[in-house]
Amino acid sequence: MSRAWSREAREGKGHAAARSLTTVSGVGLCNPLSRWFGLKAATRATRGVFYQLLMLASFLLAGYQDAKERLVSDYYWIPGIVAAVLAVAFLPSMDFLLIARITLIGLIAFAFTWFGFIGQADAIALTLISSDPAPFAPIPVLLATGIVSVAHIGYLYATGTAGKPRTVTLSEFRSQAKWIPKALVVDGVRQELTNDVNVSREVAEQQAGEGKDVLVEVQYGVPQVTYLAGGFVIYLLYLAVYQPHLLTSLP
Repeated sequence: MSRAWSREAREGKGHAAARSLTTVSGVGLCNPLSRWFGLKAATRATRGVFYQLLMLASFLLAGYQDAKERLVSDYYWIPGIVAAVLAVAFLPSMDFLLIARITLIGLIAFAFTWFGFIGQADAIALTLISSDPAPFAPIPVLLATGIVSVAHIGYLYATGTAGKPRTVTLSEFRSQAKWIPKALVVDGVRQELTNDVNVSREVAEQQAGEGKDVLVEVQYGVPQVTYLAGGFVIYLLYLAVYQPHLLTSLP
């Protein structure tokens, strides 16, 4: 009798403690606080999807326009900028790391733009991909971009489009955005142009004027934003197959 009474007492004490803990912590299937935490967790699980979709929209639009026109509208970067802001806002524990990474890569990219090595759109694209909070970012995207660019440039060399000097007429130069002007040939006299890819076409247009006998020495301008867009798509496919948790939610 004594043992039975003692066991029942211990069980009653345990039940009371459990009820007390449930009441204090607010844990319960029907508790409003529990429902709020569940909704918050579900929302957090979709933040990664929002980030990736916004960034994908920017890169698909920008990559397509870069392939066609070798320029990118500033409006196409708005979804990507929103995605970068959301990544910083949703991950306060990583905000310093993300801001530091974005700032560092952005400064390097725009320094290359300042010296005319890459275009302004290329610098913006590089800055945006650095906002990815996933581990080792943006290295995976850059590696995939390297694969895309090597494959395309190899094709250009194989077909003779790149790798050797080429001279086109002024009208052909104006009708095809893929050419980067290196020099003008006016009345048989060669005139060097600036190496700054951001202004070289405008300078060539101004110096050439309406001359009908002007030839333009050009080189093929590779669509670097298109390469980055291709690398980003490959990266998303990799996440979908091997790291789906990084695709659907932020770290």
